[in-house]
Amino acid sequence: MKKATLRFTSLILIGFILLTSCVFASCADTGKENEQTSATPAATENTPDTAAATEEDTTPVFPEANYGGDSFVIISRSPSASSYPAFYIGTEEPTDVMSSAVYTRNTNTEEKYGIKIEQVASDSISTSVKNGVDAGMLDFDVILNQRESLASLATSGYLYDFNELGLDFTNPWWDANCAEGYEMGGKLFIMANDTSVSNLAGARFFFFNKNLIKDYQLTSPHTYIQENNWTLDNFLSLVNAVYTDDGDGERTGSDVYGLLMETGATNGNAIHMLIGCGIKFSEKDADGHLIVNPDLEKIDNIFAKLSSVLKGNTCLDYSAASNGADYSDFGNKYNYCRNLFAQDHFLFVQANMAVTNQVSDMEGDGYGIAPNPKFSADQESYYHKMDKLSNIWGIPNSEKLDYGMIANVMDYWAYESSRTVMPAYYEITVKTRRTNDPYDIEMLDVVKATICYDISEVFGIDVTSALWNGYANNSLSSAWATQSKAVKRQLTSFNDTIDKLG
Repeated sequence: MKKATLRFTSLILIGFILLTSCVFASCADTGKENEQTSATPAATENTPDTAAATEEDTTPVFPEANYGGDSFVIISRSPSASSYPAFYIGTEEPTDVMSSAVYTRNTNTEEKYGIKIEQVASDSISTSVKNGVDAGMLDFDVILNQRESLASLATSGYLYDFNELGLDFTNPWWDANCAEGYEMGGKLFIMANDTSVSNLAGARFFFFNKNLIKDYQLTSPHTYIQENNWTLDNFLSLVNAVYTDDGDGERTGSDVYGLLMETGATNGNAIHMLIGCGIKFSEKDADGHLIVNPDLEKIDNIFAKLSSVLKGNTCLDYSAASNGADYSDFGNKYNYCRNLFAQDHFLFVQANMAVTNQVSDMEGDGYGIAPNPKFSADQESYYHKMDKLSNIWGIPNSEKLDYGMIANVMDYWAYESSRTVMPAYYEITVKTRRTNDPYDIEMLDVVKATICYDISEVFGIDVTSALWNGYANNSLSSAWATQSKAVKRQLTSFNDTIDKLG
């Protein structure tokens, strides 16, 4: 009876959602993301036998195995965490589109391999991984956590190399460009696939308030984009055009501003917009070693443009906008301030795809979506930075784990997710239910196709810290001269550590 119910649920979902897999792209030209290939070794016996598929049936064939009801346990942040939750992982009762998709994906995978998928939430994932590996008593198989935390575990030898699983990361349910971007010296310790929507939700772009565009009689970012003129200068011109004091003479969240501004080296607008303008924080040489050689002259030019507007009266940061407010109902100041955006107090806010849920009920003309602006109109592509705190997969490095099982389950689980959860989230939940303008949907596709993966920030090389300090203190050359020696030491240590990891 269980199998019949499962098949019925699957047919409903397949008929209701687009059966497309979401392929994440790195810093590539829009529309060319599928041309890149993975840097992983050739697939082994765990690779689906796609050659066995006929012209009539292109369904990939996965290895057969039965694990006798064993649990397949994921340790993760809580699905209800106020920030960076690990949602849509554990099996839920099928009560709506997303929970039905999760239920179908997980149940299909459980029946395929005779397992039980379980999600364990933890506030101390790194400690649990270290203690479990050291003691040889792990009670979980894979990890879903913030990539910065996983990077620290990787360089300490606590994570297993994904390249050793013998999987083909060019399959569309994996992120081939993530595999290429995060590979170091032939090793790959963190990886994204379609099982978790967190990677897709980690890239930041701009939401703009269509009501304020109309009220201030401004040119819409969509118009600039259609004219291939969505540039840093035009973005800043819009930001600088919006400011209204509520009459009390104080700068608070009750006024109207051009930008709800975020500060800091992690997600400060200035850092994200460097990526948008084509700046690379790091690259890899022919040996797979990390190198850092930022274009300081161009960065200084970008910072000068940003400082002239973002440090003026038309912008307000999250702390100032939430100062004195009771935001207990919103979980944190960030959610509270994004509600102020939805209440027409800000023209722009830079955030990720998950924020569509917080602004989808805006009154009037609602919100629009725009990619990060280009440095100039002749820039080849838009670019978007991945939030280093967003979640990604890792695997503990322990002789106690069955890596054949992990490879089989993760591969098939991701494949099932590409047919169910990913389309339900991206095509229906985000595109259809939270977006009412077809052009905004096109913009989401542009963002998804132009995500950049940078190792340096994730693995603790303080390039962004040095650049942010230069921006904040209006002294890029001085900040870089002071911190570049530390960056070089970090690079040397990092490359040596990766070379020594087995």
